[in-house]
Amino acid sequence: MKSILYITQDGLLEPLIFSQVVRVLERLASRGWPYRVLSLEKSKDLLELGRVGELRARLRARGIDWEFSAFDGAQTPASAAQNLGFLTRRAVQLARTGLISGVHARAYVPAVAALAAWHATRIPWLFDARGFWIDERREEGRWFTSPIRLAFARGLEYQLYATASAIVTLTELQATEVKERFRPFARRVVRCITTLADYTDFRRRPVEAIGMVPSPLVARLRDKRVVALIGSINRSYLVDESLDLARRILAANPVTHLLVISGQREEYEKRLAALGVPVERYTLARAEHEAMPEWLSLVEWCLLLLHPSSPAKRASMPTKLGELFAAGVRPVQFGCNREVSDWVRRAGTGLVLDDVSPATLDAVAHHIAAAPPLRPEVLDAAREATRSHFSLEAGAASYDTLLAEVFGR
Repeated sequence: MKSILYITQDGLLEPLIFSQVVRVLERLASRGWPYRVLSLEKSKDLLELGRVGELRARLRARGIDWEFSAFDGAQTPASAAQNLGFLTRRAVQLARTGLISGVHARAYVPAVAALAAWHATRIPWLFDARGFWIDERREEGRWFTSPIRLAFARGLEYQLYATASAIVTLTELQATEVKERFRPFARRVVRCITTLADYTDFRRRPVEAIGMVPSPLVARLRDKRVVALIGSINRSYLVDESLDLARRILAANPVTHLLVISGQREEYEKRLAALGVPVERYTLARAEHEAMPEWLSLVEWCLLLLHPSSPAKRASMPTKLGELFAAGVRPVQFGCNREVSDWVRRAGTGLVLDDVSPATLDAVAHHIAAAPPLRPEVLDAAREATRSHFSLEAGAASYDTLLAEVFGR
């Protein structure tokens, strides 16, 4: 039986990619779609031979083959060429064997490898765009800083959208923009399949059913009203504003407690100390993605303050948003794009901020500190209102339909 070649530059051993790729491919395999994965894995992850073996066995049990190479993270032209070279070389080789029926490329760099395979064999391919990568790099002041580089990149981007049999976006905003910017190819299928959460796994659990969170931490958080900040310090999040809001919430209610789930413990400690937040009022922890549903069962509110909307951000959807809805956590949202805000409003349990001025942060802090916990039926209603868009099952069903359109049964 021929396979569909799935290409990703992001490693399957990374928690986020495991959630957004492995779980989806497992669902598709159960629907009869045979996949073969080509990925680039971080060297630190490859050193954990036990994890590599476990994941390989898990994929093989579901009929999914997995081939990988080490990701060169030097962020130089040479390293970029090496990463792309491996993906492109293997994609073309596999396409020429006749053993794959099509290519499913996750994001722009893998899409270039899919484009090369298409030029070599005219094999159909699906462009899972995941965003506007060129626009993101321009906003960061990286890569496409000269007119010549930008013109080359735009030409290549045009070929991606021109040759792909279908395009998947994370937001309806991006889907609309793709149709407008690449109008000659509007006849192609453009479908929004956003970041997905397993609504079976991400659900509200009683404290007694929590077994993957260390018991001393469960005891520490059990009687608190927990406000969470989840993720790394990067360009996407307004970290300083988030910590300032958390400080104000803690000051407004002695029962509130800040939970920071991140691998950057020391950096968060420094910033909280600079704000004068007492150590007994916050908890810093690192959590495996498999344990996140249980961690979220301890959380009432989650701060999701993102950088304001920009051309690139129109294509973004925070991965954790669906997980918050599924787990009964109330998001406090600002920025990214209006589609994110629309979903928070539609769920009806969270808060959308108009700005992050000190006056607004203070008002929001007092609202959160004084608001009573929502009844379970209200949280359940938010969960059901978002399930058809954010759930893993709904996403797998959408992919199933799209794959049939692109590759046939």
